[in-house]
Amino acid sequence: MDSRDLTRTLVLIGGGHAHVSVIRRLLMHPNPTVRLIVVAPESHAPYSGMLPGFLARAYTEDALFLDVAGLTEQAGGWFIRGELVALDADRRAIQVRRPATLGGELLPEIHYDWASINTGAAPRDAFPSAHAHLFYVKPLKHLLDQLPQIDATLEGPGKSLIVVGGGAAGIELALAFRVRHPKSTIQLIAKRPFEADRALAAGAHRIRQALQARAITCVEGTVVAAQPGSITLEDGRELAADCVLVSTPVAPPAWLVNSDLPKAANGFLAVDAYLAVQGYTNLFACGDIAELCSPRARAGVMAVRAGQYLARVLDQIIRGQSRHAFRPQKHWLTLINCGDGEAIFIKGWLALQGSWVWWLKDRIDQAFMRQFAIEPMHHDAPMRCEGCAAKLPGQVLRSEFGANFEDASVDPSQSKGALRSIDGLSYLVADPHLMGWLAMRHAASDIWAMGGTPRRALALVAATRAGHPNLESAEFSLVIAGLRSAAKAYGVRLDGGHSVALTQPMVAVSIDGEVAHPIQKQGACSGDLLVMSGPIGSGVLFAGFRQGRVPGRYIDRYLQTALCSLQDAATIAGQVGVSAMTDVTGFGLAGHLAEMLEGTSLGVAWSPDIPVYDGVQAAIALGVKSTAADDNTAYAGRIGAGAPSAAVFDPQTAGPLLVSVHPERLDALLTVWREAGYAPAVVGRVTTETS
Repeated sequence: MDSRDLTRTLVLIGGGHAHVSVIRRLLMHPNPTVRLIVVAPESHAPYSGMLPGFLARAYTEDALFLDVAGLTEQAGGWFIRGELVALDADRRAIQVRRPATLGGELLPEIHYDWASINTGAAPRDAFPSAHAHLFYVKPLKHLLDQLPQIDATLEGPGKSLIVVGGGAAGIELALAFRVRHPKSTIQLIAKRPFEADRALAAGAHRIRQALQARAITCVEGTVVAAQPGSITLEDGRELAADCVLVSTPVAPPAWLVNSDLPKAANGFLAVDAYLAVQGYTNLFACGDIAELCSPRARAGVMAVRAGQYLARVLDQIIRGQSRHAFRPQKHWLTLINCGDGEAIFIKGWLALQGSWVWWLKDRIDQAFMRQFAIEPMHHDAPMRCEGCAAKLPGQVLRSEFGANFEDASVDPSQSKGALRSIDGLSYLVADPHLMGWLAMRHAASDIWAMGGTPRRALALVAATRAGHPNLESAEFSLVIAGLRSAAKAYGVRLDGGHSVALTQPMVAVSIDGEVAHPIQKQGACSGDLLVMSGPIGSGVLFAGFRQGRVPGRYIDRYLQTALCSLQDAATIAGQVGVSAMTDVTGFGLAGHLAEMLEGTSLGVAWSPDIPVYDGVQAAIALGVKSTAADDNTAYAGRIGAGAPSAAVFDPQTAGPLLVSVHPERLDALLTVWREAGYAPAVVGRVTTETS
């Protein structure tokens, strides 16, 4: 796809079941005129059909999640980690906020030619609660985040769980937790008989039998309150509960409540027969957020069917073709997972049960997930890695600049030593705002590595060349906003810069700082301990992500660490009195350590374990490595000999600090670094040639 053909923008807000079908369609049938932007809080989304099986330990975490970020990037789109705050349909603009894990800031407005909303709904406060362990099932990701706390609450015999909600979701939850916590007392609270639910009526008797056979008590009634240790029903009954799971109807999210968009009587978005928001031909909605003109249940099967429709229709609209109306199912197959190898089949008047139904359900769910599996790239055609891994080999820089290994240049003529450095990154993630932030963080790292404080910066931004100037300026605005946000967080003044439009986007930052007493990269002594302020492995993660071997959720976790300042870590290192310090970036841990010890007879006795990001070890075991790893291995030379992990040769973007410290000062350094929120680890010891 030639970026110069880009003239229009399609924004998908939310990464639910429906939108993954749209993304897949664009992957299979690219449209070179359209920039795809997907906005979602996290890179992965749980598939609701497999959630009960996951809770019953039949599926792994990898099997449960749709890798929305990976699918988006393979389709050539941007994946923006954020939550919808507001939507102005008349101006065709949305306001997005970063999730709290990435700072929670507002991003510049994102404009669209077409947009679709699939954000899901919010939990509805079904009754007043003062219960310490009450959890709403939707959004599903929030339930999964709370799962460790739920498990801890139900650990041990005699614990009680109440599931509120007698629909298919509540039934499956109760059955799944029976397998997950076999010693717990479990009760299911149903507001009405199963026969009153059209999707369950034919199987009502089998559902009751399945619950009874698994020692799950079904109680008919309406919960009116929850207090510490119990819930109260409308008729006055009080039931003991150590933990309460609420699976009741959902509510419109806050952004929609505050919006002027047309709503149905129940408060959800009113959409027409084409799933377009009423009154707007370029704005669509599906899933829990939307209310059809012929209302249907908020079931996962409906979201999947809507996604299949939208995938075709959006493509037709963008290409100027005619479209047909959405025809939602009136009846659909309901498969209830019993959690223990059986399931219940319900469709129309027919209800069946057995292990063969579980087999059928598993096959259907696995087939759905396979549609969106990211195919691993072949090893014989690797994509060159981006970010700091895109730099030329260390030997090339050494041949041109000599053996000057300091992280920043020092001007001793100033009253406070003036530091200066420059760094640049090609896009690691398809998110211009994040790339602006990462570029500033990466450049500031050179100042921190000298024990200094960054003060001022200039930026060079290369936006992606497009067929319409508005797309170039929109990308530029996002990058600049990311640079400014990072500069504010790190105490840096962004003075300005320069812009170009290229086929390959990148961000470069020239940065100045000051330091009273620079900490040199060289100066390590025999017997010193080598300590990193945090983990490494970003090169492996991004190489694996591009190859389809590393799920996007590991990129999310990396970003939460990588965006953090190292100012405190550098200041503490100076106060403790380290022998030498640098940052671990493009040449990898071993390469930068080799620079530390260049010109000496000192060597390294490696620690048996090197701290790495989540997902790195598994990726290395699959043979994943950055395209810069071989050059880094050669650059490290003898220092890399005997290293316990290939991670030491991995190029890092926004990596940790590496210090050499006398053993008597080690405990003080580790203690204060940990108190400051870092995760330090000893990675080796400096040795003499003979030792």
